[in-house]
Amino acid sequence: MLAARRREELRHAFLSALLPGGQTEHQAKILTEDAAAPELPQGKAILPALLFGDRRYLTQNTLDNFAAATLAHSLALSGQHLAVAGLLGLLCVLAAARLRPSLYLRQPRVVLAVAAACPPALAYLWLGNAPASLLRAVCMLFILAFWLARGRARTSLDVLCAALLCICLVAPLSILDTGLQLSALCVAVIGLALPWLRRILPPSAHKAESPRRRAIHGLGRWLARILLISLLIQIALLPLNLLLFGNAGFWFPLNVLWLPVAGLVVLPGAALGLLLAGAGLDGTARLVLDLAALPCQWLTDGLAGLNGLGLLHNPVLLRPHWTALPAFAALLAALACLAGRGKASPTGKEAARRLLLAGLALLCVGPLLRLEGRFSGDTRLDVLDVGQGQALALRAPGHLRLLLDGGGSASPRFDPGKALVGPVLAYNDAPRLSAVVSSHPDLDHLGGLFYLLEDFQVSALFHNGREAAGQHGPMWRELRQSLAGRILAEGDVLIVGDPALGLRLEVLHPPRAADEEEAAWTGNEASLILRLTRHGQGLALFTGDAERRSLRRLLASGRDLRAQVLLAPHHGSDRSFLAAFYKAVQPELVLASCGFQNRYNYPGSRLRAWLARHGIPLLHTGESGQISVSWPWTGPMRVRAVRPGG
Repeated sequence: MLAARRREELRHAFLSALLPGGQTEHQAKILTEDAAAPELPQGKAILPALLFGDRRYLTQNTLDNFAAATLAHSLALSGQHLAVAGLLGLLCVLAAARLRPSLYLRQPRVVLAVAAACPPALAYLWLGNAPASLLRAVCMLFILAFWLARGRARTSLDVLCAALLCICLVAPLSILDTGLQLSALCVAVIGLALPWLRRILPPSAHKAESPRRRAIHGLGRWLARILLISLLIQIALLPLNLLLFGNAGFWFPLNVLWLPVAGLVVLPGAALGLLLAGAGLDGTARLVLDLAALPCQWLTDGLAGLNGLGLLHNPVLLRPHWTALPAFAALLAALACLAGRGKASPTGKEAARRLLLAGLALLCVGPLLRLEGRFSGDTRLDVLDVGQGQALALRAPGHLRLLLDGGGSASPRFDPGKALVGPVLAYNDAPRLSAVVSSHPDLDHLGGLFYLLEDFQVSALFHNGREAAGQHGPMWRELRQSLAGRILAEGDVLIVGDPALGLRLEVLHPPRAADEEEAAWTGNEASLILRLTRHGQGLALFTGDAERRSLRRLLASGRDLRAQVLLAPHHGSDRSFLAAFYKAVQPELVLASCGFQNRYNYPGSRLRAWLARHGIPLLHTGESGQISVSWPWTGPMRVRAVRPGG
């Protein structure tokens, strides 16, 4: 408890020196505990992100620019941050050797420097609150120091494997941490690449070179190694980056400019500012932090300029099937066998051949599954797990894909369309949609559509003609105009795919403005209500956020409402529960899209009780995760949930 309190005091002292106007530590403490973090110039906001992993002061635009520029990894606490500990350890050894030169007779300088870096590395682990990637780096440092002290030569891969073993023994679930996975893979690539880089970029053989020329050549070699290592890391992590982030990392050369500056200037400057602020020297700390923030400000301004020109925009790419990961690993291993010592060995050639065949076979899995989906006669509905919102993906024969709503979030830092819906739609498939349907412009249905409509290839947009509230209004209006969005109303019918398949989306509500006053149907009551049919048989009924007034109107219309699957109105709210409506639909299954343990207690107790009495199963995304319902061309309906039984 005291350690945590001391850590927070150091952070508050750092922020008091960093915040505009030099607020006192008490003021900084109040501000950092507030829900809205104070605004900082983005150059300064990078310092707490680099030093502590605290990104509260970074705007979403800055975070997006870093991700698009393939620099987001530099904000994660990992091995590069221990350069400060290594520098401090080296300075301590040099100072001690200055006082006592005989120190080098006991151990070489490198052994002493690595050992001296361990205490500050441990302190940095405490200061950074021990994320898995930083824990991996500290474990590697301690293991390396132990082996060097024992005089045992080991490669970086030996150290990495030993560190991962220690972490997994203490905390087995850490292996699932994405940061740990990526940092470990990066270290593995660096460890494998360094011997090769030393061969192709050897030190200069000209002993007669002047010191200035030798320094220039050394700097060039160093930058070339950083560029090549960045390229190799991007190649090795390409399938994983595509699968997790949908980003191919085209701007990786920027690492050559940023990483040396971050490691040699920004991080040491931020660490020195922290020490000065902790010692109460706020004026000096403020000066040091202002200087350390200058390169960060230049970087953020440059990225903002590139983004303004549209150069940072990364196109949405297909996210590969998971089998692409072992396939890529097998192909890289085959290449290593051919390029390494086994090149002339029959055993090495045979291993490379087997790995190559295995990799190529695994690479075919994704395209074959995609091809099978194109010729499948099934119609499938996926109720995506987007929290307290709704997003429905409808797949029809002929590889038609429709999206009904896209979820939404009140948080400016979380976009369900980008984080949840987009990855599902692009998984082993092209980022294309035959149509997008917006039931109504409420945030929890509309918010995720903006990203999808801007970055996916969308052939058609349908909506209910109502305006979105607040800041989303102009954006929604502009998107509807650019995509020539069409307003749907009662009586419209959308033919889904080949007319011979008999798939239709019938629009049951809201009424046309010419028939009834449009102002009479607003908000939730103006939600599009759609009925999916196949040769006249009702497959699913989509009700959006319709409430009782809309449902009563449907009942009074005398239309056929029957459907095998009913999407519960308004996420299963009791306010939208109408027993007569459920009786008219006669569903075999009721689905609700709602958040886990949501504050509204959706689905409502009245709905649950009524369905239980009538023996109708209820599944909702809060318990079951993504729910998929498929209708084969022949045979009964099939239902699958990510978490069966909740």
